Amino acid sequence: MTPDEFPSILPTEILSRYRVVSHDSENDDSLVYLGETSRETPVWSNRAYVESDFKIVVGNLEPHQFVGFSGGVKSAAIGLSGLKTINSNHALMTHPDSQLGEYETNPARPNVEEIRRKIGVHLALNVILTKNKQIFFALTVDPRAVMRAGIPLSRQVCQVGISSKYSLLISSPGGHPKDINIYQAQKGLAHAALITRPGGTIILVTACPEGTGSPHYEDWMAGKTSFAEVFERFGAEGFRIGPHKAYQIARDASKVRFLFCSEMDEARARALLLNPVKDLQTAIDIALADLQRGEQIGVLAHASSTIPYIQE
Repeated sequence: MTPDEFPSILPTEILSRYRVVSHDSENDDSLVYLGETSRETPVWSNRAYVESDFKIVVGNLEPHQFVGFSGGVKSAAIGLSGLKTINSNHALMTHPDSQLGEYETNPARPNVEEIRRKIGVHLALNVILTKNKQIFFALTVDPRAVMRAGIPLSRQVCQVGISSKYSLLISSPGGHPKDINIYQAQKGLAHAALITRPGGTIILVTACPEGTGSPHYEDWMAGKTSFAEVFERFGAEGFRIGPHKAYQIARDASKVRFLFCSEMDEARARALLLNPVKDLQTAIDIALADLQRGEQIGVLAHASSTIPYIQE
């Protein structure tokens, strides 16, 4: 965040009394190297944080599309790390066990915990929010204990079972700020894809007032004409933050008919292979034209913070 954006999340009385720093993962001068994890992730972390006497992480505990759950140490272990660390840890998202709502068997999450042991965290304060952004529960204790106690509580709020997959699913990331840009809104597609049948339709409704949210992603997508090309180039070049969003979108959008409703310029969205339509009604009309009688239609209104699953 730039300093002029700080007042959107912090009261002015806090800003006037305390020094506030926005971490830059690409500023090597602000980072310190602390070794590697057992998965060979190089640990580069914010020097000011590492050298602090007392370290507290603050955030919310909610579902995460490939780390299983956010929360605990993740806001420091990833949020205050260098780009090399982020790239290495996020590369684990392609592992078959890196799944939404999976914690104990998820390879990406233990890697985060190993980073924690190197950077140090004394205390975690996490909240679990309702769909209306009200605090359902607050936990403050050792980060691992926060996750053990918080995950079952998060499931109470966020997990929804359905009987079978939908043929048409209308998905929203959950409103501002979860749909502030493509980088964040992509989660609405990823979660919807879990409960949409192959060849079905997903309509992603998202504002994206800040565009893509990632120059690395947007620049990398320049000239790409198909999802097949995205897969080929991403596989050949190796994992990088930014292009990984193109991979995630292609992974899910290639399995369904994907329709994109947003405030983005149509030509810009089309260049990103997002298949834009001018409004939600147009998208619904397109989807209904091919729907057969008896096929299921669903709405996932808070997709980014929902764990949808098929009940056995």
